[in-house]
Amino acid sequence: MTFPRTGKAKLKTTVTKQTPTVRLELESRPESVTLVRGMLVGIGEELALEAELLDDLKTAVSEACNNVVMHAYGDRVGPMTVDFELAAGQMEISVRDRGGGIRGVSASHDRMGVGLAVISALADRSEFVNPPEGGTEVRMSFTGRGTKPALERAEAHDWPKDLDGDVVARLSSARLLKGVLGRLARAMAAQAHFSVDRVSELYPVTDALAAHAEAAASSHGIGFAIVAGDRRLEVIIGKFRTGSSAGLREETDTASPLRLLADEVSVEMDGDSELLRVVVADTRQG
Repeated sequence: MTFPRTGKAKLKTTVTKQTPTVRLELESRPESVTLVRGMLVGIGEELALEAELLDDLKTAVSEACNNVVMHAYGDRVGPMTVDFELAAGQMEISVRDRGGGIRGVSASHDRMGVGLAVISALADRSEFVNPPEGGTEVRMSFTGRGTKPALERAEAHDWPKDLDGDVVARLSSARLLKGVLGRLARAMAAQAHFSVDRVSELYPVTDALAAHAEAAASSHGIGFAIVAGDRRLEVIIGKFRTGSSAGLREETDTASPLRLLADEVSVEMDGDSELLRVVVADTRQG
């Protein structure tokens, strides 16, 4: 299974056995912190998190991500993984790298000045560890004040075997897709120099994909990757039940956002399930 790609270097990932409520995999670039914050806002919207709690989450996780960007790989760029786990009203968030990270740095004395102290102050519990496989992991725990009931979970998810993109996300529930995909796609479109009007047209496109996922996902989980080029976004999303995506390219009311606003919509097989590939470009700029 191969999709055409832009010439830009990509982050290629393969699903692991333990997948949390949301996993976001991206590169340690300054603009990636905006994507992580967008993911948290999307989760917070679905779970009805209190504004104060969401602010604490965004601030603490941003500090951990900034530390990876600034210190983990020196002058290089490397992988960064953010896991969000919701269980019994408790939220566990981890930020991992495969570089130097916060090795040998305590919460009371860090190269960020106050970064790790801020994490310790905002989280109910925090740990700064070096996993046996290498790199550094910051683990944070927050009490889920004001959250909705737990999301539906399954023992196993029919994730796409491989996802390849500038950002890769895996969600245990399609209910979270609308907020997470929409915010990440719009943030990446802005970074890819889309016009304001074209960015606004991503709302109905990502909403249509989220609605399709809730109706046609082949399991509770859903995965997607976004590839960004100059004024171009490519979204690969799935898995979907065989035959369920055929109507998305037909002239029906439910398919109209994709038919009218996306430049390309195609279906690829991944085993006995489907993946959707959607391309949105901004050709109205010079």
